[in-house]
Amino acid sequence: MHGGAADRSGLIHVGDEVVEVNSINVEGKTPTDVLSILQNSEGTITFKLIPADGKGNVRESKVRVRAHFDYSAFGDPYIPCKEAGLDFVKGDVLHIVCQDDAYWWQARKEGDRNMRAGLIPSRALQERRIIHDRTQSQTESDNGLCSVSALPVLSCSQSPKSPRCASKPKTKKIMYETAENDDFDREQIATYEEVAKLYPRPGLYRPLVLIGAPGVGRNELKRRLIVTNPDKYKTPIPYTSRAMKPGEVNGKEYHFVTREKMEEDIEATRFIEFGEYKGNLYGTSSESVKALINTNHVCILSPHYQALKMLRIPTLKPYIIYIKPPPLEALKETRNALHARSTFDVNNSRGFTDEEFDDIIKAAARIEFLYGHFFDDVIVNEDLAVAFTQLVAAANRVETEPTWVPASWVQ
Repeated sequence: MHGGAADRSGLIHVGDEVVEVNSINVEGKTPTDVLSILQNSEGTITFKLIPADGKGNVRESKVRVRAHFDYSAFGDPYIPCKEAGLDFVKGDVLHIVCQDDAYWWQARKEGDRNMRAGLIPSRALQERRIIHDRTQSQTESDNGLCSVSALPVLSCSQSPKSPRCASKPKTKKIMYETAENDDFDREQIATYEEVAKLYPRPGLYRPLVLIGAPGVGRNELKRRLIVTNPDKYKTPIPYTSRAMKPGEVNGKEYHFVTREKMEEDIEATRFIEFGEYKGNLYGTSSESVKALINTNHVCILSPHYQALKMLRIPTLKPYIIYIKPPPLEALKETRNALHARSTFDVNNSRGFTDEEFDDIIKAAARIEFLYGHFFDDVIVNEDLAVAFTQLVAAANRVETEPTWVPASWVQ
């Protein structure tokens, strides 16, 4: 193990053959037999080794990854040595020091002063576990054992005895939407993502993307942030195929183009999201986002969550903030106390219904399950003033501090 006693001594290397332990011949003995000898030894322990041909210390890898699942070595029945395992939680950045083994990597937590590495499941092993869990969960679901009220939790230590699955929440029709690709999303297997540090560059701002369930308050948070500095924070002007109305100016509230042009650009994937409303196409162009970046503005977006597949690319480098609702009872209490108007009502003439509150919670859980590995930050919008303060802090942080991003963004 990297950082362990043998590694630090510089005398024992990977591939060396152990011949004797304290003058006891161990050739042909099992690892368990050798372990028993070591456990019964006192004082100095002497090894007789046959060195591995041409092998010295294995050079330490420089790979960093962000974990997209929780891991507990003591909850893993398959780890070779539980005491050698490294526990981590989703979002931790890990320094992978050795990937020689197909199933077990050696890693340290980034910034941890303890130089000893620990064992973690390799990407291949974790993917196999998740596929197995999904297959078994689906089989038991098909046999009528599945609850429709919750989402599956896919971790290496999960027991498959109580599988759960998701029901598709009801949502209102929205003006901007992307094509449904849930089957594709469900097949994505998030284990580890290789990351590197991205350092802020003066005048070149990363887009802020607010993701969350309809009704959770993203647009109000976006509005408040823009009001603080409208010359700095801006949203891209959408495109539409509808005809201009009297008094409208092209390029002010909308870019007006022909339907044929929009369909051509949609086909060429030039829109990060698009949809049809009352027979007219509407959409947000990726070029509009780039234009704001290139003119020293902070672009703020609150798109449909499936737009993340178009937004999370090296040319845009977005900072993705998940706006999360509080627990159901707190959501009801805070919104009703403020007499909040329902965003599901076209006229904004009434408050939220209990069914709409339920829909917000279900939609949020679904988004977090499918896209949680994309989030750079999470803000719980229980108290709007507190959430806004946290949003301002996040916006300042991304401008002034290095952040971990996909490694391909800095290569």
